[in-house]
Amino acid sequence: KQVFEEIPFPDSRITDITARAGVASGTFYTYFDSKEEIFREVAAAVLAEMSAAPRRDPDNTEGDFIRDIEYASRQYFLVCVRNPVIVASIEQVAPGDREVMAARRSTVVQNVKRGERWIRRLQDLGICDDIDPWTTAMALHTMNVRIAYDHLLPHGEQAEADVDMLAKAVTRIWARTVGLEKVEP
Repeated sequence: KQVFEEIPFPDSRITDITARAGVASGTFYTYFDSKEEIFREVAAAVLAEMSAAPRRDPDNTEGDFIRDIEYASRQYFLVCVRNPVIVASIEQVAPGDREVMAARRSTVVQNVKRGERWIRRLQDLGICDDIDPWTTAMALHTMNVRIAYDHLLPHGEQAEADVDMLAKAVTRIWARTVGLEKVEP
C-alpha cells in the first residue's frame, strides 16, 4: 500500500514493491501473480474505507440531519485526501481493469443505496417531496465523488480545494435537494 500511496499505479513497478517489503521479486510471485493483483487488493481496501466513512456525527445529539450530511461528506472527502494517489489510480485503472471497475461500481451502488434509504426515511417523515429516491441519491453521491476526484486530489500540482469548504457547499446542495432547509433542526 505504501508504494501505491506514493507512486501512481501506471508508474509503479514490482521492484518498487519488493524493495519496500525487503523481499526478492520471486517472493512477490509466491503471493501475487501481478502488480494488478496486488493493486486490486489495495484498491478494494480504500474503496471499503470510503464506504465505511461514518454517516452520522457522533456529537450530533440533536439529530440535525443537515449536520449529519456535512459530517458524512467531510469524512468521505477525508478518506480521499488520506489516499490521494490510490484514489486517482483507481479512477485511472478502472476503465481497463474489470475487477477494479467492479469494486468501484459496487462501492458506488452501495453508497447510492444508502442514500436512497435515507431519502425514503425523510419521505416517511414528511420532509421530502416526491423526488425519486434512487436517482436523487445517485446524483448527489456522484456529485461528491466527482468533487473529491476533481478538486481534492492533486493532479500534477497541489489540490485546489479545502475539505471543510467543500463539505459545507455540498451539504447545502444535499439539504436543498431533499427539502431539509425548510425543516427546523
